[in-house]
Amino acid sequence: MQIANDPVFHRADLAQYFVDYIKSPDASSGLFLAAPRRTGKTTFIKEDLMPLLRDQGATVIYADLWEDKAINPSQVIINAIRAAMSANEGLITRTAKGAGLTKFKVAGFEVDLAAIGAHDGISLARALESFALATRKAIVMVIDEAQHAQTSEEGRQTLFALKAARDAMKGAGSPGFRLVATGSNSSKLATLVNAKDQAFYMAPLEDLELLGMDYLAWVLQMSALRQKPTLSALRQGFEMCCHRPEPLRAVLRELGRVRSDAAVAPDALDARFLALMRQNLQAARDSFLQGVHGMAALDACVLRRMALLGKDFTPFDAAALAHYRQLLEADGSTPELPTQSSVQSALIRLQKEGLVWNAGRGVWLIEDTQHSEWIRASLSAQT
Repeated sequence: MQIANDPVFHRADLAQYFVDYIKSPDASSGLFLAAPRRTGKTTFIKEDLMPLLRDQGATVIYADLWEDKAINPSQVIINAIRAAMSANEGLITRTAKGAGLTKFKVAGFEVDLAAIGAHDGISLARALESFALATRKAIVMVIDEAQHAQTSEEGRQTLFALKAARDAMKGAGSPGFRLVATGSNSSKLATLVNAKDQAFYMAPLEDLELLGMDYLAWVLQMSALRQKPTLSALRQGFEMCCHRPEPLRAVLRELGRVRSDAAVAPDALDARFLALMRQNLQAARDSFLQGVHGMAALDACVLRRMALLGKDFTPFDAAALAHYRQLLEADGSTPELPTQSSVQSALIRLQKEGLVWNAGRGVWLIEDTQHSEWIRASLSAQT
């Protein structure tokens, strides 16, 4: 049996723009790209940017820090580097033997290169430098959801090791090194570039262009629907679901299941499509808010305060504790006064549920920006 894959919408011009930038001196500090979750960021990185980088002669190493959150981010990055080296075993073997190396260490983890003929300890920076010289290719390290490197000390130290690799490969005789880091939103990625104690301080941070009208025209062209909504209606629906392809495709599938032998007027079909979009989004919103309502009272209040304040959220000061109490009283709860300890426990529970993210140093953010929007809208509706 052969299973057909979903067709991919390619953004060749956007990929070329970023490849040209990555090759330029302006990208020597790295490139950080932000886009909301499920808006096509990873598809663009894997299907357009990385293949073009390889076509241009770079060795591309890809690490997804969300692939398995149980693994330390540092280990995920090291595993990706080890896999890339193993794929070039012959060159690495010759280089390693010439240098008398067997393994390298970084951030408390040891990667043994004995399987590909290495001989002694080597830093991550030196290993990558040797890799680039052996292959005579520039290395582009792509880290998807790079903000999760901040969730462990080893992850933070690995970013510094990559910075050392970047610095080591700036010389005229080196093929060069570039870091491309992506994240779910600008606030999360900004924690990696805005503070002086971060490895890639002052690296450029850009919002990845969202899918637009050319994507929607392609969706209509690829659709097997007998009757299709207009491009204008598709644009309205796409804006409703925050430019996320999955909800759009789900509504189009549902529209196709509405069987009718009679032709439907374009206006009526558009109205039906937009009504289905509203219903589906309302169902997802209601399900999420119902889950928030069913949480422990303090957990829900912490999440609401976080949604209201965003990057200005403070969890433990006097103003925060007073706000939690106000929210609890508004919900009709009469518990003991919130304390730093009880708030910390609430944050840990929310983190285990995958609802919030801890960037370290007291910085907490909601994982999904749409969840923040839903919470803020529900609070506004109550006032």
